[in-house]
Amino acid sequence: MKILIGHFGHEANTFSSRILDFDEFKDYSDWLHGDVLKEIFLSTPTYLGGMLEVGNKYGVDLFASISAEAPAPLLSRECAESCLAEILEDIRAVKGGLDGICYMLHGAGCAEGIDDLESYILQSIRQETGEKMPICVPLDLHGNITPEMAELATLFGIKQYPHIDCKEAGMLAMKTCIESIEQGMSPQTTCIRLPLLLPCSAGYTFAEPFTSIQPYLDEYKNTHDLIDVTFFHGFPYCDRAITGASVVVTAWSDPAEHAKELADYIWQRHQDFQADILSAAEALDRAEESRAPGYIVINELSDNAGGGAPGDGTHLLRELLARDLPKSIFGYIYDKVAVNEIYKHKVGDRISFYLGGNTEPLHGAPLYIKDAKIINLSDGDHISTSPIQAGVPHSIGRSARVRTGNVEIIVGSKLTQTYDDRPFLITGADIEQYRFICLKSAHHSRAYFDDRAGEIIACDTPGILSGNLSAFKYKYVPRPIYPLDERAELLP
Repeated sequence: MKILIGHFGHEANTFSSRILDFDEFKDYSDWLHGDVLKEIFLSTPTYLGGMLEVGNKYGVDLFASISAEAPAPLLSRECAESCLAEILEDIRAVKGGLDGICYMLHGAGCAEGIDDLESYILQSIRQETGEKMPICVPLDLHGNITPEMAELATLFGIKQYPHIDCKEAGMLAMKTCIESIEQGMSPQTTCIRLPLLLPCSAGYTFAEPFTSIQPYLDEYKNTHDLIDVTFFHGFPYCDRAITGASVVVTAWSDPAEHAKELADYIWQRHQDFQADILSAAEALDRAEESRAPGYIVINELSDNAGGGAPGDGTHLLRELLARDLPKSIFGYIYDKVAVNEIYKHKVGDRISFYLGGNTEPLHGAPLYIKDAKIINLSDGDHISTSPIQAGVPHSIGRSARVRTGNVEIIVGSKLTQTYDDRPFLITGADIEQYRFICLKSAHHSRAYFDDRAGEIIACDTPGILSGNLSAFKYKYVPRPIYPLDERAELLP
C-alpha cells in the first residue's frame, strides 16, 4: 500500500497590503521536500508526525511530498500555481502505484483569482487521480471550509487553539485513508456553513464557551459512531465569500442530518464568542498592577505573524519604551533592515537606528531607538519546545538583543510568531530573570506559557488581526453575518 503524504498550509490575510510571491513563500514557509520530511517530523506533535506514526505502524509505503506552512498575505497567482505544480508532480511520479493521499491543507488559503485555494488544489488532484482514490485531508481550525472541499475529499479538523492536537488529526486522517483503501470506499463529509465571523482573539479553546462545547461534540460523535466532528472557527481576516465558521462531520454513512443538528447547537451559542479588547496602555497597566508571582506575559495578538500580520508593529513596544519598565524584554520584533544595521557593529557597541513600522501604517510608525547597547548577536536557529511543534527546527533568522534604558529588545530577520522561550534563550536571555515579557502571538504562545507565566495578558492594538471586526471594511463576506449584523440567522 502506497500513500502520498504532505503538508501545504496557507492562511490568507487579505487586509494586508502585500502579495506573496513564490520565492518569498518558500523562504517564509521553511519549504521542505521529499524524504527529509520523514526525518524531521517523525515523533513530533504535528500533522505529519501523526501521519508517519500511523503509516509506519501499518507498514504503509509513504511517499513524501512537500511541507510548507505560511500564514501570510494573499498569494500571487504564480505562487499558487507553482506550489500546485510541485504537488501534482509528486503525484504523477508515483501515480501508477499510488493507493491514496493523506495531505494536510490549511483551509483558509487564497490567491489572486483563486478565492478557495483548497478546492482549487483538490480539483486539480482529482483530475490526476480520478474520483475513487481516497484523499484524506486534515485541516486547520481556522479554515474557511466549503461544501466543495467536502465533495472532493474526506475532511478532518483539529479542535484546539492553541493547536496542540495536530498530531491526532494527522493520525485520524491516515487511519481513515488506510481503512478507505482496504474497504474500497471512502467516508462522506458534510459541511454546514454558519453566518458567523469568530475573531482569533475570541477562540482560545481552554476557556468557556469552548470547554463546554467540545465535550458535547465529542460525546455526540461517539454516541452516533461518527468518524470526526469539528467546529471550524474560520478565519475572518480573509475577506471573501467563502469566509466564516462551519460545522464539518465525517462518517461512513450520510452525516448530513448530524451536521445540521450540530450546526444548530453551535448557532445557539453564537453570541458567546466575544473578544476582550485591551489597548497597549491598558494591558501594561494591568501587568504593572498584577501580584502574580514570576513573570507576566503581554502578548500582542493583533500583530501575530501566524495570522498574516507584519510582525513589525510598534504599538506595544512604543508603550513599553515610554514606561521604561525595569526587568522588561520584548521578544521579538521583525525587521531585516534593522538587523543588518546592527550587524555592522559588535556586541558591546552602542547604536542608534530605526525599528519596525515598515509594512502596514495601521500597525504604527517606525521607532527611533537611540544609543542602544548591543547585548547579543545570534543566528536565530533553534529547536522548538512548544507543545505545538516540539522537536521541529525553527528560526527567527539572524537576530540581536539590544538594551535601551531598562528595556531589552530582540530583533529578528525571519518572520514568525513567538511560540516559546527559544527566541529569548538564543539571544542569551533567561526569561525567569525578567518581570515583563512582551511578545507577538495570539494563543499559540499559551501552549508553552500557560503553565509557566504568572499571568498572561492579551493586548489588542490596532492591526490587521485585531479582534475588533467592526474596524475592518468588509466587501465580500456574505451578509448578514454575526457580529457585523445582529440580525444574522442560520437558515434551514
